[in-house]
Amino acid sequence: MVAAVSAVAADYARDLGALPDRVAVIPNGVDAARFDGSPAPDGPFTVGFVGTLKPWHDTATLVEAFALLRRGPVPDARLLIVGDGPQRAAILDRLDQLSLSDAAHLTGAVQPDQIPGWLARMHVATAPYRADQPFYFSPLKLYEYMAAGLPVVASDVGDLAQVLDRGRLGATVVPDDPGALSAALAGLARDPAAATAMGVRARAEVLAHHGWDRIVSRIIARAGAAGQEAA
Repeated sequence: MVAAVSAVAADYARDLGALPDRVAVIPNGVDAARFDGSPAPDGPFTVGFVGTLKPWHDTATLVEAFALLRRGPVPDARLLIVGDGPQRAAILDRLDQLSLSDAAHLTGAVQPDQIPGWLARMHVATAPYRADQPFYFSPLKLYEYMAAGLPVVASDVGDLAQVLDRGRLGATVVPDDPGALSAALAGLARDPAAATAMGVRARAEVLAHHGWDRIVSRIIARAGAAGQEAA
């Protein structure tokens, strides 16, 4: 039995010769006990991102969306980027060009056990991806955001809309579109009750279905069933 984290990865396994009925799509999970689902923090509306600053993480669109948010509906918004990578210099340069350096904080690389604390400083978490990059991921960040009880805005690529239950557990927006991302963020800023409710639903979904114990149990069950079929 082959366990693939996404439909695209499953297709790749089949292309390599795996028997179609022996391939199961089982997405990544999270150690939900690391996150307590704290209520939104006090202070300015903070847009967050966690991840390696590499090209497929579309932080360029995130920065432009943040600029639109600041110019329009949420002039005191803050940007918190947790992580490091080759796009860091470009992000800092663009923030400087937009006169937004003082409104943003890039933490650099942090240890995994520090992630829950950084998430607790955010009002909304983002998962932007470029449309021109192949998407075969099951983003760990998405499940960590959800476990933390954060409302999420993600690019509509791969199966992310399905993971977020078509808007019930998080919003998806057209990739590469700062205006669409900014509008989604502004909507959550304007309606904190709806944002909180989205985060509560997302955390409940993770606790019920996406803990690593649940993921491992699904893999073992599927492997056991495949073994019985082969016997």
